[in-house]
Amino acid sequence: MIEIIPEIDKIEEYQKLAEQYSLGFEYNDFFDPDLLDHREAIREKINRYRQLGRPEKKDTMHGAFFDIVPFSWDSGISRHSLYRMQQSAEIAAELGCRAVIFHAGLRPEFAGNERYYRNWLETMSRVAGELTTQWDVEIYYENVEERSPAQLRELADRLLDESRFGICLDAAHMMLTKGASPEEWFRGLAPYIRHFHLNDHHLKTDEHLALGCGTIDWKDIFEKISQHGLQDKSILLEVNGLEKVNASLEYMKKSCPFI
Repeated sequence: MIEIIPEIDKIEEYQKLAEQYSLGFEYNDFFDPDLLDHREAIREKINRYRQLGRPEKKDTMHGAFFDIVPFSWDSGISRHSLYRMQQSAEIAAELGCRAVIFHAGLRPEFAGNERYYRNWLETMSRVAGELTTQWDVEIYYENVEERSPAQLRELADRLLDESRFGICLDAAHMMLTKGASPEEWFRGLAPYIRHFHLNDHHLKTDEHLALGCGTIDWKDIFEKISQHGLQDKSILLEVNGLEKVNASLEYMKKSCPFI
């Protein structure tokens, strides 16, 4: 299934497009700290989206990520981070989403510090279990700055028995890392991948271009998705604006063999 990011001020156009192509939504409204501090504004947006009558468990939501460090040694930061993650899971459940995506959050410059790494590993695995227990949503952790799949694989292995945990592989982030090849990322994480984020760039920074407008080798990415048996996993076209959404959909129709 293909997903797109809706814009609430143009929601009728996005809903029409979603109905035309049987698309899912990934809501990107609810990671904004300014919004998360105002319950009435949150409720208004939830109600607006719920009025669309979206199918239950079809959509996903991006969780809070600004300064979210639940494994911080600073107890105040860790408490507030956990609060934001709980808030995200609660909103996703109210929207009827099947999953909420969080950044895994491992900073590569600190990953060699044993205390830091073990605290990240233990905290992030515990939090995923707690969130899936409290709310009827799946929890996906997304790669961002991690230099290889090894750490995410170790975390996912700890959650092997948690059926509602998975990995969101962000291909654009993956292509900016220098520590592992795309094949190593796929081979390392394939058993746990539930969701993909796709957007294009020129291999220097995460530009969030429409697919086909950068230099990522999408033929290779699509082949790896197929080779590792991941064709049935959901794919978010992580671009903003109807022009980029439509361009990416056209590219997928022409270039992706399993869509």
